[in-house]
Amino acid sequence: MSNEWAEMLNTFEINASGSADSGVSRANAVAAESVQLVDLSELAVIEITGKDAPSFLQGQFCNDFQQVSSTHAQITGYCTPKGRLLALPTIVGFDGGYKLLVLPSVKEAFIKRLSMFIMRSDVTLQERDEYVCTGVIANTQGSIGTVEQALGTLPLAHMDSVSSEAMQVIRWHDDYADSQRARYLVIAEKATLLGVWNSSPDVVKQSQAAWRLADISAGVPSIGAGVQEAFVPQMLNLQLIDALSFTKGCYPGQEIVARMQYLGKLKRHMRLFKMPLNEATSVSELVAGSKLQAGEDAEAGVVVDVAATGTAEAGGWIMLLAVVKVSAAQEAFQFDDHSLQVLPLPYALPSLEAAE
Repeated sequence: MSNEWAEMLNTFEINASGSADSGVSRANAVAAESVQLVDLSELAVIEITGKDAPSFLQGQFCNDFQQVSSTHAQITGYCTPKGRLLALPTIVGFDGGYKLLVLPSVKEAFIKRLSMFIMRSDVTLQERDEYVCTGVIANTQGSIGTVEQALGTLPLAHMDSVSSEAMQVIRWHDDYADSQRARYLVIAEKATLLGVWNSSPDVVKQSQAAWRLADISAGVPSIGAGVQEAFVPQMLNLQLIDALSFTKGCYPGQEIVARMQYLGKLKRHMRLFKMPLNEATSVSELVAGSKLQAGEDAEAGVVVDVAATGTAEAGGWIMLLAVVKVSAAQEAFQFDDHSLQVLPLPYALPSLEAAE
């Protein structure tokens, strides 16, 4: 992170040290009429270029890379040969190639493994430190206030992208944490986004915890170091958020993923939970990879991601995504004797309907 970016975040009293493996990071509670700018500078921006880049990437990820362009992005999984997820990058095209966004805790292993398969292909992989990411969360009326002047034309459909000379804007999955709000993920050079942040005094500034909280509410998982190689894609509902293709052809782990889809029965799936913050003030070990209990089963679930909002005194709460046993659908889940409330996801779970 550049000194200028760190100094700006410090001015807005934003802690940029949190990551997807750092436990219960907390977002500020925000009124429904407020537009938010969210620091996503922790995301690494990796560029992949070269004439063989499309075919190379199509053979590496679990989603259909042929759908990626400068006008459409996608979430996709990078698996081991055993079908276990190593990373969940976001990929978008640009005139010279592709940009991949990954969490810092998995970046080094991701780059190292991906680079192993380039061999003689005309493919160049490079981390681009001059780029930074920012999230924009609209108010409940769909407005992003003065930020719209900087972003220009906005993409309308989820995961569509609009590019200009200065930036790329991706229409992200909506925030459902409080009320439904549109979200946008912006990729640009640091100087450009410094200008956006500093010229928007009417906009609430937030840490990455606000984006994590919104992803959790939308049922969009992340893969950090705490849960690398813990799940196959279907366990994280990737097929339900257009992040997994069953028809695209071969990639590492494809046989395992396909066998589960066509020959097996999904025994674990991801669900959404909520816990009042005033009942969890003593929870310090709630991180990605933590175990959840259900009845007598001490390993009925595994936490995927967790974030909080507000304060205990003001009725704040924790939200988390966890991969749980389908067979425990009717059980009450707990973490360390703290009861969890099951919430509906914004998409249907066929595995849950089958269990009922």
